[in-house]
Formats: sequence, C-alpha cells, structure tokens
Amino acid sequence: MATLMGCVAQGAPQSTPSISNAKRIDRILTQLEEQNAALRDIHCKIEFLESDDVNLSHRKKWGTVRYLAADPNPLFMIHFEAGEVDGVVLKQEWYLFDGRFLYNAVERRKHVTKQEIVRPGEKRDFFDLETAPFPMPFGQKKGSILRHFDLTLAESSTSDPPDTDHLVCVPKATSRLYRKYDRVDMFIHRKVHLPMRIVVVKNSGYETQTANFPDLSVDSINTGLSRADFKKPKSWSGYQVVVEMLPPVTQPSP
Repeated sequence: MATLMGCVAQGAPQSTPSISNAKRIDRILTQLEEQNAALRDIHCKIEFLESDDVNLSHRKKWGTVRYLAADPNPLFMIHFEAGEVDGVVLKQEWYLFDGRFLYNAVERRKHVTKQEIVRPGEKRDFFDLETAPFPMPFGQKKGSILRHFDLTLAESSTSDPPDTDHLVCVPKATSRLYRKYDRVDMFIHRKVHLPMRIVVVKNSGYETQTANFPDLSVDSINTGLSRADFKKPKSWSGYQVVVEMLPPVTQPSP
C-alpha cells in the first residue's frame, strides 16, 4: 500500500544515545503510542517519493489519505490525485482497504486489482513492522519499535519538517527487518505526536521511499469520518476488475 520527498540525513548517528537523549526518545515513543491509541480517524494530505539510484528512476505522487479505526480491521484510502515518473505525468491512482479487500485502481489502465487480504471475520495487524510494505504513519507501538530498532535522536536540521523530533531507526541484527531496511527516519511532530515524514532507506542507500504528511495537525485527527467515506469511487464503474482470493484454509488431517 502504504510509498509514499524530503531530505535524508546521511551518516546519521548510530551510537548508543546519551542518558538525556534516551529519556527524550522514551518520551517521544510513549506519546506516539498514546496518540495512536486515541485515534479514531485521520484525514490529511500525502506526498510520496520513490528514488531508485540503481535504475535512475524517480517517482512522485501526491493526494490525500483517510484512515478509520474499525472492527475487526481498520479502513483506509490513499488517493493519489496526480504524479510523475521520470518526467512523465501520472493519472489518478487509489489504494482502498475495506476491512477485507485491498483495491488498487489505476486510471491510466482503467484497471482495478481486488486482493483479499483477510478472510471474513479475521483480524490482522496492519501496522506490524515485519509485515507492512511500508512503515505506517500511525498505529505503531513503542514496544515493537524498540524490539526491531536501535534508536538515536538526530540533531535538528533546516530540512526537517517544522517542530519535529528526528528519530533515526537502524534495524537490529536480530530483527527480520535487518535485511529489509538500512534505516528508517521518523520525524515526529512535538504537538501532534505523529510522524510528519517517514523515510525508508534500502539497498545500501540506493533506494529511498519518503512519505510526507504536510498538513497533518490536530485538525486532521478524529474529524468524524465514517464508513461512508470509504466507498469505491463511481469513476471505477467502467474499469476492468481482477480478483485475487486467498487460498482456502486446509483442514488438518485427522
């Protein structure tokens, strides 16, 4: 689903944080988890950039993201209203999860992929760092972050989003994320207590994915979204739909 632009601090500190910084990191993570626990919905803008220096390819997309806490699984919609890849203009693209199916609709191709992510009644942790395709800007738990990463607090830079703390997260050698990411940079807003920017560095620094949430504020949180705000757009009506179902559950032999 979620890549979604900004500068990555090169050579970011990876040493053990000082006692004062360790306390600040602990407080930042605690506030992040508490804010996530109180979230009912989010509606804000998103800017997403992928940079691949191996293939010399650069992709940028922008639009809006909606999220709604629901049972058994949350709902979300990312609507990229426009974009460009290597100078070529992109048309609209959507990612919609309705609690069971993930839809990826591409206007240029008039095509929708409908992929079953969970079976009826099943619950899945979409914010699990080990299984998510991209670290999500919300839903993260303090214990999970500390289990997977060594954390340092970077010095503030003029390229940082305003009023944010820059956490540099380097995967532990014992984590499954060690082979997946080189580093994850999270810029946590000091009042909203959610990331304004997430940067993922992979492949020895040759691949970077950046998600910016430029207008994320207290006004973006708990805005009163409902399931009605996550309906499939009418413009999809003429699109070709390809359905991908999960394999049937096999019963154990008696």
